[in-house]
Amino acid sequence: MRYIGGKSKLVKGIATSILEDTDLRGEYLEPFMGGGAMFGKMASHFAKPIGSDMHEDLMMMWQAVSNGWEPPQTITEAEYAELKNADPSPIRALAGFGGSFGGKWFGGYARGGMTAAGEARNHQGESARAVIRIGAAFATASPSFQRADYRDWAPNEGEVIYCDPPYANSQGYSTGGFDSAEFWSLMNDWVEAGASVYVSEYSAPAGWECIWEQTHRVTLKKTTDIGGRQMSTERLFTKRLAPLAVAA
Repeated sequence: MRYIGGKSKLVKGIATSILEDTDLRGEYLEPFMGGGAMFGKMASHFAKPIGSDMHEDLMMMWQAVSNGWEPPQTITEAEYAELKNADPSPIRALAGFGGSFGGKWFGGYARGGMTAAGEARNHQGESARAVIRIGAAFATASPSFQRADYRDWAPNEGEVIYCDPPYANSQGYSTGGFDSAEFWSLMNDWVEAGASVYVSEYSAPAGWECIWEQTHRVTLKKTTDIGGRQMSTERLFTKRLAPLAVAA
C-alpha cells in the first residue's frame, strides 16, 4: 500500500538482514506498523507477531484485514473527499494513505500515469490489492494488533523489535511531531532490557551499528540531487550489549 515512508521496495533487504542477524523466533513487535510491508514479510517467522501503530484508522484496517475484510478496488474522488472528514474506519485508512498522492494522509487524490497495457492507472485499486497481499502473507501467523504509542510498550527480554519511525529532519507523519532524541533514548533502554532492536533511519547515534544499507530514489526527503533525481541511503541499525567484564 502506498504509505509515506513505506518500505515496500526495501522490505526484502531489511527483512533478510534482521532474520540473518538473530536466531530468535519468539515474540516480534513492530510499533510503527504503518503500511504493513515489513510486518507482512516478518510475521510468519515468529511465534507471536504483534503489529502496532498510534494511527487509529490504520490499526482498524489491519485488524479488519486479519479478520477477512477485502478492501474495495475502487474509491472515487467524491468518496475520497467524504472519507476525509468521516469517522475512523478501515476504508478511511485505505483512502487516506493508499489513495493519496505519495501516500501522505489525505494529501490529495492520487491520479495519473498509465499501466504497461496503456490503461489509466487505478492507484486506489493498486493499494487495495497490496493490502490484500500483505494480509494474506500474515494470515497464517495469527498476529495481534494494538493501537498504541511506541512509548507504551515495555519489551520483554529476547523480543525482536523492528522500528521504522518518522526520520529526523524529514517530512512528518500524519500523527504529528516526533522527538527523535527521545526515541533513541528509549531504544537504548529497550536494548538494555534484553530486546533485539532494529531501526530504519538515515543515521543513528554513537553505539548503533549499521548492518544493511541501500541507496534509492526518494521523493519525500530534502537531499542533494544526483542526475536530476533525489537520492538517499536507507540504513538498518542495531545495537549490541557490551559483554560483562569478568572479575580477575
